[in-house]
Amino acid sequence: MRLSVTHTETFTYDQPALGTIQVLRLTPRDFDGHYVCDWSVDVDADCRLDTKKDAFGNIVTSFSLPGPLETLTITARGEVETDNIHGIVRGTAEKVPTGVFLRPMTADKDAAATRLLIQAQPNTTPPALERMHALMGTLHTALPSLADDADDKSKGEGTDGRQKQEGASQSQSQESAAEPSPAAKRLAVQLADRNSFSAGDAAMILADAARHYGLPARLIEGYRLDGDKRERHLDQRDVWCEVLIDGLGWVGFDAMEKSCPSEESIRVAAGLDGPTVSAVRAGHYGTEPSCERQTVIALSRIGG
Repeated sequence: MRLSVTHTETFTYDQPALGTIQVLRLTPRDFDGHYVCDWSVDVDADCRLDTKKDAFGNIVTSFSLPGPLETLTITARGEVETDNIHGIVRGTAEKVPTGVFLRPMTADKDAAATRLLIQAQPNTTPPALERMHALMGTLHTALPSLADDADDKSKGEGTDGRQKQEGASQSQSQESAAEPSPAAKRLAVQLADRNSFSAGDAAMILADAARHYGLPARLIEGYRLDGDKRERHLDQRDVWCEVLIDGLGWVGFDAMEKSCPSEESIRVAAGLDGPTVSAVRAGHYGTEPSCERQTVIALSRIGG
């Protein structure tokens, strides 16, 4: 499948800023079943773009720009050819020892949710892949209305490629038939009581639960097309986690979709937590300028 992406970040300053320094993680990398055909990052101002790789192997573009600045627009666009690799990531250059990804990174607001997710698991020792599907299913069931909407959508559209992951269908049917445990019910109540809940929060909770069981886990930001749709418009990137499974390698798990990423996904940045995978990290200087940031992402399928 060939996917096309246009990702635009626009900053509008209340008062002209004297300058800005920005670090961008907007460029995906090649790996097995995920080939970048064409990609560019542009800024609508005259500046030098420096490109390098960070500690996690992500392609990082950075620049500094003097003011005065009233608006600034950054655009990343390109095409990626993908195969259905069932969420298994192979062929990446791994620069960080896997032990680093065992470090708990959950924020205080997510720590209690992570504990409840762990408590909701049966007192058994299943294989790592089965463990992760169980954790993902429990968390997905407990998610607020955002995940419920995704469930309704998937029921209306029928079975898609993401539901064909090896071993996932059996664990999903078992999860739907089982009555939620008291811990799972408390987890659902706690998440519902939040003022906001994002895909990044879900990925962070799932990653730290995996680390609790001794499984290295990391966060991933990227783009995902929905089912049979040919295009999708977003105001933020998708976030999921990857877990190192013996015999398979790094495997992606998306709690929002209750599936492993498929050929409909573009993987852009990997890291320990949100700041290490964020699309843009910006610093503005001057007389305390405040600015409005607008993210517009258009993702579409090319060809059949």
